[in-house]
Amino acid sequence: MPRDLYDCTAAELATRSVEHLQHDTPPSTAAEWLAENGYDAAPVYADDDPIGFIHKDDVTTDDDGDTLDDHLTPLTIGYMISGDTSFTDILSALIENPVYFLGGHNHVTGILTRADLNTAPARIYLFDRITYLEEHLRELILDKKPDWKTTPVTADELDDIEDRYEDAQAANVALAELHYAQFSTLETIVTSVEACWQACGFSTKGGADSRLHDVTDLRNDVAHTNLLVENTDSNGFLSSGRTTENLYDTLETTNQVLTNLQEAGYASETVETHRTV
Repeated sequence: MPRDLYDCTAAELATRSVEHLQHDTPPSTAAEWLAENGYDAAPVYADDDPIGFIHKDDVTTDDDGDTLDDHLTPLTIGYMISGDTSFTDILSALIENPVYFLGGHNHVTGILTRADLNTAPARIYLFDRITYLEEHLRELILDKKPDWKTTPVTADELDDIEDRYEDAQAANVALAELHYAQFSTLETIVTSVEACWQACGFSTKGGADSRLHDVTDLRNDVAHTNLLVENTDSNGFLSSGRTTENLYDTLETTNQVLTNLQEAGYASETVETHRTV
């Protein structure tokens, strides 16, 4: 992407103040401790050395037994992640496993779970890219459909745009009227104009409707501090709420549409922008 956008690595996203359990902790005590602290997982140490980890699904308050040795998962390379891992690679990894660890010299320096996708670094990363896409879509519409008011935009949406535009005019900072349209309005215009959704790389209107609607939903959740991942326990097709895999797919749509529009000559770094929330 031509513009430098905010990057989000595993080190920025992971929880850094990592508490751990000793391997001789009773399993029922470990379950209570995880629940009380709201932890999905925690490393397990034998004296000063990490030997594995416990996930909240591995133990219950009814467990019998003296130690965690029979319940922990060994802390192998498959559960380690580099601190400079990119956000898209983080999502891909978290689809496969719900927890990863960052390591230092003989100790765990960070823990990364699906719940960390609901934190500020992830929101900043996603809002930066979706806003960048918003700029590209405006330029696309102005080129392909300059009479965009004739599309299925509602009267209420048009009134809202005109009110924002008039306020900007009064302050002597007005841009083109389309700059005061919400992302959902841009979605409506793009998906109703074949030349627009084809330029985005979609082969059918139905595909454009579905995938851009997912981007709109994500954008609204990012902007209004709603949960980005609503289901951290499953990535199944019929799971309720947005999963890690859903988030990955929506980010892929965002990046693919940006790439297609940039290759088509829609370089929004040359266009004045106005971000709306």
